[in-house]
Amino acid sequence: MKNLTLAEWENKYIAGDVQRFDQKNTMFLRPTWDPDVNQRLESWSFVGEVKDKPGYSLQDQALRWAARRGSQIMGLFNTYKPNPTSVSRAIAEAVRAATPSLPSVAYRPPKGVKLDAGDGRKITQDIKKVARWFGADLVGVCRLDRRWLYSHSYRAQAPQDRNINLAAGESLPQEVAEKMQMVVVLGFDMDYDLIKYFPTYISGAATSMGYSKMAITNNYLSAFIRNLGFETIDCTTNDVALTVPMAMQAGLGDLARNGLLIAPKFGPRIRLSKVITDLPLVPDSPIDFGVTEFCSKCEICAEQCPSQSILRGDRTTEPRSVSNIGGVRKWPIDPEGCRMYWARANRPCVTCIACCPYNKPDTRFHRGVHWFTDHVRWADPLYVRLDKLCGYGKPEKPERFWDDWEPSG
Repeated sequence: MKNLTLAEWENKYIAGDVQRFDQKNTMFLRPTWDPDVNQRLESWSFVGEVKDKPGYSLQDQALRWAARRGSQIMGLFNTYKPNPTSVSRAIAEAVRAATPSLPSVAYRPPKGVKLDAGDGRKITQDIKKVARWFGADLVGVCRLDRRWLYSHSYRAQAPQDRNINLAAGESLPQEVAEKMQMVVVLGFDMDYDLIKYFPTYISGAATSMGYSKMAITNNYLSAFIRNLGFETIDCTTNDVALTVPMAMQAGLGDLARNGLLIAPKFGPRIRLSKVITDLPLVPDSPIDFGVTEFCSKCEICAEQCPSQSILRGDRTTEPRSVSNIGGVRKWPIDPEGCRMYWARANRPCVTCIACCPYNKPDTRFHRGVHWFTDHVRWADPLYVRLDKLCGYGKPEKPERFWDDWEPSG
């Protein structure tokens, strides 16, 4: 490879007086104004036909248009507003004109066309493959257990002025159609290196990126399933239903003392979302790899929790607050204490994630340790002591971050 000077580059490529180009002459825009171009084709939509041919099937078409959702969302919600002191209105119009046309957002399979899912095994494999390609780190499937659906949905109304008493909002009974039988649960890794800088904004960036990846992947996957002719309810972590029990039933992990899901590869360092659908899928099985036994002996998260909101001792079925669900054997956290501390500190926390012994990089050594915690469970107290002796779970100094951090990939 050779580096060119600007003069060498100019000599290689520029052959005369270059005139500025008018955006309307791009071939994506000419059909909208040039009749000589427009009349050459009946449709300029690029939608394409579904064919009984590998590479052109309904499933191939569904994947193609689902993958376009990100750019379509950008076009729908483009909030770019030019600063009149620095750019002209024409630049804002140019940005808007370059976004995808709205008709493609409403893509649906041809009328009457619907994927034949058969016994569900093949499409389940394909759904998992597609979800990972769209950005999920973990994918599992479970049947919709309606115990985890919220009984009511709630629309909050946040007051604009603390001195004004606004209505608390509206609570409505929530019903999900009986035909919606399956749930695809997705997990998204939060960057291990960033989490170590808790409780600073740096660790908060790892959480924020998890939420962003969740939102866009959910949208892509929902679009893919709808493009196959089925229906979806696109859910994130906190809407429609409780996500952690669904993730457990889908085989993504097990419940920890800190109230979070522990995944074999990522520990508690994951964000969760789900897509409820009527697409017939094959459910996964829950897993057990020693988390309950380990957490019974380990109270590191309870010791380090700055608000002391994590329960010590044994599991219970009794909720500690209206914000806990009853009838589940677990370590219910103190939700008010956690949330009030978070609000008072006015910063990220993630302490219970960062200090958890399961929060480790996915190395051969740590995979070996996980094997022992699963298969030699009687030694759990020893593993807890070793984790403390090795100095894990301590925050990194934030002043070192920008010098030390190298983004993965």
